[in-house]
Amino acid sequence: MAVSLILAENDYIFSMIAHAIAARVADFLYAFPPFSFLPREEVEKLAATIQVRYHTHHEFVFRQGEEAEQFFFILHKGKVEIQEESEGSTRVIDLCDIGDSFGVRAMLSGNAYIASARITNEALIYAIPKEIFLPLMDRYPKVAMFYASGFASGQTVVRTGSKGMVEARKQLSRSSRPSGLFQEEDVIVLKPTSGVVFCLPHNSVQEAAQIMTEYKVGSVVVANQELHPMGILTNTDFARKIGTGAYTIYERVGKVMSSPVICVRNGLTVAEVILLMMRKRIRHLVVTEDGSPDSRFIGIISEHDVLLSQGNNPAVLVKQMYKSRNMGELAEIRSRAEQLLRSYLEQEVSISFITSTATEINDSLIYRCIELSLQELEEEGMQRPAEHFCWLSLGSEGRGEQLLRTDQDNALIYEDPTEECQAEVASYFLRLGTLVTDKLEACGFAHCPGEIMASNPAWNMSLSGWKQAFSEWIRVPDPKALMHGTIFFDFRAGFGDEVLAEKLSSFLFQTIHDRSNFLNYFAQNALQNPPPLSFLNQLIIERGGSHKDEFDIKLRGMMPLADAARVLLLSHQQGGITNTVGRFEKLAELEPANADLYEEAAMAYEGMLRHRALNGFQKGNSGRFIDPKSLNKIEKQTLKYSFRTIEELQTILKTRFSLTVFR
Repeated sequence: MAVSLILAENDYIFSMIAHAIAARVADFLYAFPPFSFLPREEVEKLAATIQVRYHTHHEFVFRQGEEAEQFFFILHKGKVEIQEESEGSTRVIDLCDIGDSFGVRAMLSGNAYIASARITNEALIYAIPKEIFLPLMDRYPKVAMFYASGFASGQTVVRTGSKGMVEARKQLSRSSRPSGLFQEEDVIVLKPTSGVVFCLPHNSVQEAAQIMTEYKVGSVVVANQELHPMGILTNTDFARKIGTGAYTIYERVGKVMSSPVICVRNGLTVAEVILLMMRKRIRHLVVTEDGSPDSRFIGIISEHDVLLSQGNNPAVLVKQMYKSRNMGELAEIRSRAEQLLRSYLEQEVSISFITSTATEINDSLIYRCIELSLQELEEEGMQRPAEHFCWLSLGSEGRGEQLLRTDQDNALIYEDPTEECQAEVASYFLRLGTLVTDKLEACGFAHCPGEIMASNPAWNMSLSGWKQAFSEWIRVPDPKALMHGTIFFDFRAGFGDEVLAEKLSSFLFQTIHDRSNFLNYFAQNALQNPPPLSFLNQLIIERGGSHKDEFDIKLRGMMPLADAARVLLLSHQQGGITNTVGRFEKLAELEPANADLYEEAAMAYEGMLRHRALNGFQKGNSGRFIDPKSLNKIEKQTLKYSFRTIEELQTILKTRFSLTVFR
């Protein structure tokens, strides 16, 4: 009897201690997302099931390549670094902060760990059991979305806080990546100021050449007495300006240099450098103290520096596009670019970088197709009109979201010609539009089934013609006009005189401002696709046709988000942003009260963009229709949560534009 009483008393003490420990664990977890999204009682139940693990300095929680445990981990105290082992060397790719989750990806996927977690100080870690946590993800979509956002950005460690999630999707994956793929966080190491070669504008070209020869460099910065950069002289300038006889070697450098020079701040990442060089179509960046030409220069970054330090990158493909001389070469380069984009997606590179890269590649392709077409017209004997023109990218390409080679959406705008030249000018630009769209088709971009292309006279017009079309759509917003608005209002200049596109954009905003009730119709049109969930919370699938039992991610998922972002930003009279994610980010700035919703909408759109692109690459089609059975648990939960975001956005549209009354 005495023995049993002692055992019972000990059990009670142990129970009290366990309860106290679980309460402290629950208090800690409840302070961090995603546990803060859960009811308190759920957190307390979870806390009672976790393992509390103590690790000493240099111990490993898990090692790269090991089979995943049936747990993931939360850092409570101490320090943990995530290490990647490659080709016999080890490097730190991430650091865990208090409250961060790690080991989630391996636990959910069942795959081996892609990196090692090593203790750098004594650490206390909570191990969350998979069998207990998965049901919570099923019941609470925000929890699933929290971890899915980390996967969309390729994070090894999933950060705490909504701000961390939003920033995460702007970063490249720190996990496994293809050989030669640069990292967005890598910083170009600049030469010290003393090693930078420069000359003054009054020096002769011959003197500049002697300086370049002496220091064995391919470029020289041209600066004033205060060492503020005024221009740059490169080997290319010598070939094009001196070698051709346009200037002599005795000419002043100030007359021969390339100017203005593109200046940047110190510390740019490799990704920033590559995108800037692609956009500006330049090979050198001058680094100054404050990033402007009005401060001292401290270094120079060349395309050669980037290529040597990082190996393969999309800048190489863009450069080859500009040098290609026939459609066979151009089509082959674009196919290689597609494989590069696919590898980025499969290696979990951030979707924001992939879309930016794809846009630059596609813009370069369009640019070269137009150049080749202009040459062809000249060879045909067609004289180029004096009127300027601008190629307009529409639809997903206009929004900078075209990852797959889907069908074309484009148009052409040109300056108003004189009355006597109208027919001749229209004929020339229509012929140009036809040549370019045919070349794009040869590169894998099919003709638009609806003929929304610059080869169609209806979408190849003067500025006045476009203004009239826009005015009619806004004045009489019938279903056809609203459909045109969703396509054409996302226009973006792709080649030529961007001033024409700017004038059309200004006209668009002014016309909408003058006829404000148009936005009510436009908002109503944005509600045509409600959240695609059935009464039983299942995905709404196609009931017949060639895509029976498949889910239309474009129509039912992406379009409602893109349509909502478009009309909401138009209501703020904000131009210059056509990208859907960019629109949501701008809306978050303009409407702080709805910032969380807009940030979630941006993440949801990026997630769907990735799903569609991967599905398209796997099936060799547009990726629009997805088999729900191919989605894993986390993907299904992510989509379902995204659809609730659509529902909240559409509620804002109904309220803001009084659509319950309007209908």
